[in-house]
Amino acid sequence: MDIKRLLLALALSFVFIITWNVFFPPEEEVQELEAPKKPEVSQPEIRQVQEELSIVIENAHSSTTTTISTPLTILELGNGATSIHNLKVVENNANNTYKHAGSWDDAGQNYIADSPVELIRNATCNPCLVIEGKSVHFQQNNFYQKNNSQIIESVSEEKIIKETIIYNDSYVVDHKFKNLPDKNIILVWDAGLLPSEQLIKDDLSYFSVYAQNQESYEEEYLASIDTEKSFTFNENVGWAGLKSKYFIKAITNYDYNNLKAKKVVFNVSPAQIIDGVQTVDANMEYHYGYQDLEGGSLEFSSYIGPIDLKYLNQEKNKHLSQLFGFGWFFIGYLGKAVMWLLTTLYSIIPNYGVVCILFAFIIRFFTGPLTKKSFLSNQKMQAIQPKLKKIQEKYKDDSTKLNQEIMGLYQKEGVNPLGGCLPILIQMPLLIALFQVFRKTIEFRGAPFLPFWITDLSQPDVVLQFDFLKDIWGINYFFGHGIALLPIIMGVVMFLNMRMTATANINPSQTSTMYIMNGFFILLFNTFPSGLNLYYTVYNVLNFLQQRKLQKIKS
Repeated sequence: MDIKRLLLALALSFVFIITWNVFFPPEEEVQELEAPKKPEVSQPEIRQVQEELSIVIENAHSSTTTTISTPLTILELGNGATSIHNLKVVENNANNTYKHAGSWDDAGQNYIADSPVELIRNATCNPCLVIEGKSVHFQQNNFYQKNNSQIIESVSEEKIIKETIIYNDSYVVDHKFKNLPDKNIILVWDAGLLPSEQLIKDDLSYFSVYAQNQESYEEEYLASIDTEKSFTFNENVGWAGLKSKYFIKAITNYDYNNLKAKKVVFNVSPAQIIDGVQTVDANMEYHYGYQDLEGGSLEFSSYIGPIDLKYLNQEKNKHLSQLFGFGWFFIGYLGKAVMWLLTTLYSIIPNYGVVCILFAFIIRFFTGPLTKKSFLSNQKMQAIQPKLKKIQEKYKDDSTKLNQEIMGLYQKEGVNPLGGCLPILIQMPLLIALFQVFRKTIEFRGAPFLPFWITDLSQPDVVLQFDFLKDIWGINYFFGHGIALLPIIMGVVMFLNMRMTATANINPSQTSTMYIMNGFFILLFNTFPSGLNLYYTVYNVLNFLQQRKLQKIKS
């Protein structure tokens, strides 16, 4: 009977989805996207810097800009083409659409879903070279292309040379200064990192600043920042930056274990309000002593782009791949294996929704025997319950004798009291790794499953929206963005599974607690990406079917 109800619930759910989308289709403006043009940059004339850059960022003025295009980014450079003024991500999919689309307009009022992601807008210093409190002016002197890169040479009045190298196959930009004076210098990076997600609260919860701490890094989250605040990292920092949910702005160098800034200061302040949520802004100051400079030169790199392991694992910046946050120790290795399998399957089946479903079958193939072992162990425990209760009643006043008799019963009946829990505990590291990867991977961002239902696996599969829910404190966290379908389906499956196993529960009074937890999971998963929920829903359906089969074998 339970299996019939499950199948009926699933069928009705899909009928509801199709009917709703047919009669109430989402209102969208469909625009044909043009692939970004390949770089066509002729050798520009020398540009005169029009305005003096100031260390006080809010009072600074940008200079004339130079535009450089690559297959991955479009950059506008100011201050003699030494500083990144604007940066858009224009990497293409195979069908010539933007792989990373979606950005907020200048006023922060409208989210443009089909525009390329914009990470930097109207910045003044990315970077500015500040010597004794004064920022250095540059003039563009030369431009040329070499191998797979575009190189700009700029010169200051003080004869300081800046070489900017932009790569066509990487989000890395190299910055090389020569002829620096024997003075302490500061590199200033302003403008922070723009939010990229329509669910701005979700994106904001991931905003953080980070800095190298030996082989790992320290991190400070910014979601709760409502006043100006500074974070200072003093322990010789080789790399640091800003991070949102799917994108990072990292400042590093090839020899980061040796060439380190004396300190890095993040100045954080609330920025404009977008979609009713106040975002944060941050600029970075890298402080170097003159003794840290080798021959009056300083070389470092910026990585401003997606948290995509395809690019983070490149030779120049492998150490940045840990910013994905796979987890510690064994879970981290499992997470990397999950990511490898996920992308490998996608290369064979180019639909991440189908890959999520296939993933559920693969994981159930490995965890199924453990689940079966746990079930059989629980059955043995339930079979000896009458004998166990007699022993407990007989020796209730003698704890030593009670424990001896219970252990003797376990040995006689061949029962392991941990046998039901151990297989579940063994699965936990894998499930945690899956949760980490499926919730944060940029591979799901903008990836569709079905055109009439899940069009973005990184977002909840919202089918109903009620604006008044946004104004109810507490409820708005779970349902402010709408009501998703997959968590409801998963909740139904979990309910049926709990009811099936509760009939033979040792303590039936605990079933109410189980149902409350089930309801909480429905609330929590309503905020999760649909890719993660699709996987867990299919996984729970398979788990239910296995439990049902084992119950029939038992009876």
